[in-house]
Parts: sequence; C-alpha cells; structure tokens
Amino acid sequence: MRNITIIVLSVVLAAAIISGLILYQRHLGTKDSLLISEKNLSELKEKVTQMNQETSTLQDQIRKNAKQLMELESAKEYISKLENAIKMKDQKLSEFNKKIHTSEKDVEEERKANEALRAELSSKDSIMTDLQEKLQGSQSHIRYLKEKVAKGHNKIQEFQGQLIDVKGQKSLAETKEGQLKSTYEALITDLKKEIKNQEITIKAFKDRISVTFVDRILFEFGKATITPGGGKVLKKVGGILKNVQGKQIRIVGHTDNIPIMPEYRYKFPTNWELSASRSSAVIRYFQKNIHLDPRNLEAVGRSFYKPIASNETSGGRAQNRRVEIIISPQLK
Repeated sequence: MRNITIIVLSVVLAAAIISGLILYQRHLGTKDSLLISEKNLSELKEKVTQMNQETSTLQDQIRKNAKQLMELESAKEYISKLENAIKMKDQKLSEFNKKIHTSEKDVEEERKANEALRAELSSKDSIMTDLQEKLQGSQSHIRYLKEKVAKGHNKIQEFQGQLIDVKGQKSLAETKEGQLKSTYEALITDLKKEIKNQEITIKAFKDRISVTFVDRILFEFGKATITPGGGKVLKKVGGILKNVQGKQIRIVGHTDNIPIMPEYRYKFPTNWELSASRSSAVIRYFQKNIHLDPRNLEAVGRSFYKPIASNETSGGRAQNRRVEIIISPQLK
C-alpha cells in the first residue's frame, strides 16, 4: 500500500513538474508573440499609411477610370455598333460565301460539264474520223459498184446481143425445125408405097431424120451399082433433099456378117469396102443427078459392126443389109 502511495505521489510530482515546464514555455511564447504583434502593428500602421496613399491614388485612378469608363461606354456603344455592323457584314459575308460556294459548285459542275463536252467532242471527233474513213471506204465501194454497174451494163448489152443471137438462132432453129418437119412429111408422102412395102423406114428425131433403105431396093446382092428401081427411089428422095438448107447429109452403108463371095473379092475384099462403096454410089447419084452440094454430103461405111438385128437368121441379116440417109445439123 505504501509503495502504491509513493508511486502515486511520484506520479503527481512528475505531473506538477511537467505542468510547470509547460506553463513556462507558454509564458515565453506569449512574450515572443507580444513582441511580434507590436512589430506587426507597426508594420500595419505603415501599411495603413501606405494604403491611404494608395487609396488616394486609387481614387484618382477611379476618377480617371470613371472617365475612361464613360469613354469605354461610348466605345462599347461604338463597339456594339461595330459588332452589329460586323454581324451584318458577317451575314453578308456568309451569304457571299454561300454564293461563292454555290458559284464554286456551279463552276465545278461547269468544269465537269466542259470536261464531259470535251470528252464527247473527242469521241465525236473519233466518230467523225471513223465516219470519214467509212465515207472514203463507201466512196471507194460506190466507185467500185459504179464500175461494176458499168460492167454490168456492158454485160447486159452483151447478153442482149447474145439474146438477139439466141433469138436469131432460135428462130433459125424453128425455121430449120419447120423445114425438117416439112422434109419428113414430104418423105412420108412421096415414099408411102415403099414404106408400106417395108422397103424404107423413116424416123424423125428432134434435130435429124433417118431414112433407111433395105439393100434390095437399091442394089443387087453383093454389088454396089444402083439399080434402075433404086434410082427412081433416090430421085424422089433427092428432090426432097434439094430443098433442105444448112444440113449435113450423111450416107451410111451397112452389111451382114457373111463374108464376100470369092467372085466379088477382087472388087470388095471385105464388107468394109462393100459398105463404103454403096454409100459412095448413093452420094455420086445425088451429086450427079440431083445436083446436091457435095460439101454437105458425107459417105460412111460401117461393114457389119452396127447391126440392128441378129445375123443368125436370114431375116435378121436382110435387115442389117441397109443404107441410111441421115439428115442432121452441120458439124462445126
């Protein structure tokens, strides 16, 4: 208990000492603060004096500022007017800028339009060049066509000439055909008896007539001398042939295949000589007795190489022994 009391007393004593120290420190601080405050008061008085001076100066400045303020108010009003004027000018400038922008757009569009026009003009120039080339080509083609037409006209004239010739030839052919028909009809009429007796056969083709005589009517067996009866028949035929114009008269001799008899071989070694001699005898008769133009006459011997019937029978051989008179177009 005593120890506790001592401790408590020690603590109280320590607290008292500490409090005294704190109070002493505060006293020292207050003295220093008073000195500082006096110093500050002195400084404040100086500042007050200085501020009074500054206040006087500021009042003067205020008066000046008031004057300046009045001037500023006037300036402000002037500035307001200027601002209004500037605002109006800004509006006008804005409108002008819009117009400029519009104008720029118009100019740009105009530029684009001009470029398009230049491009179109260039294209048209190219087209014009192509058209000029085509025109030149067309002119050349026209000249070619004109030349062709001229040639065509010449050709037409040539064809017309040929047509006239063809018409003339046709007319001549029709005339010849009519003449051939008349010849055929005359032969049929004048040789009616011989035809009936099957001594003569007459056939008409498109451009020729064939008159076939059996050999017995003109010649004796194995001979080439015309009999009196054969002369009468040839006289009838020759009288009709004399009226034939522009025709080739071919005489063709035919035999059978029986060899020439020994007693006649000195004159006709083979059937070739016999057939040729018979056709020549008919031509000589026409030339000498009827006076046919020998330039239109032709003699041909065919021996037995062109039969019209079988040589195996006497009847067939009799048909093969014949003389043909062929009236045909002249060979060119």
